[in-house]
Amino acid sequence: MYYIQNWDQIFDGLEKSKITADEIKAAEVEISTNPDDVYGPIIASNRTLETVEKDQKNYLTFNLPPFKTIRSLTFILRCRGSRWAPNFKDWGTFKGTWSWLDVELWRPTRGPKPTGRDIHLAGNGWELDPKKLIRKDKKYMVGTWLLQRNRLATKTWEDYTVTWDVNEFELDDKVAAKWEEGFSEKGGEDPEVAKKERWYKGGWSPNGQFVRSLKPGDELRIMMKASTREPGWRCEVLKCDVRAIWT
Repeated sequence: MYYIQNWDQIFDGLEKSKITADEIKAAEVEISTNPDDVYGPIIASNRTLETVEKDQKNYLTFNLPPFKTIRSLTFILRCRGSRWAPNFKDWGTFKGTWSWLDVELWRPTRGPKPTGRDIHLAGNGWELDPKKLIRKDKKYMVGTWLLQRNRLATKTWEDYTVTWDVNEFELDDKVAAKWEEGFSEKGGEDPEVAKKERWYKGGWSPNGQFVRSLKPGDELRIMMKASTREPGWRCEVLKCDVRAIWT
């Protein structure tokens, strides 16, 4: 592989350079297909089949490496969820689906006790109430955030690449591009119900604020979840690689 050291040579014309068009194309392909270059190295991984029905299950737990700054977290997933739905128009979408994965953030209870507003993150995070802390094994859960929903009434495995980048900001709720189009099964043709049943387009949302608020050594847990309210919901995961870029 020939690595391009001086891109100015390209703009001077290939006839003046020893670099060939084929070498340029090969370098572009190498950059675009090497996930280490794009998303950083793998810092945690699980590639075993796990299933949960009407409950939740931990799929992967890991600690962030020591860092000065962290730029992004990328979750590479293979998963699926299944439940029949009477409204076939929603099949294959993320509307009305209650099979999904979350990310939980945990920190040690040692040191100063969290009081008041410990952390406030975008998306489905929440302001910490010290009186309602979830504590376990000398740790407390800061919060939980949507990672990826499964498609409705689909039995095929899906591959997802979800990147939370420090420079990204979640879209305002008023921006139509944030939501799946149309009504969900539950919303039917009632606009007022549909407003309360909005679903993220693509089944996930950018979460740069989460990355900006992370601390070295934070514990993250990838949680599989399936609705406990209605029968038939299942969440299956076959793979989760976590990649990170940090200094």
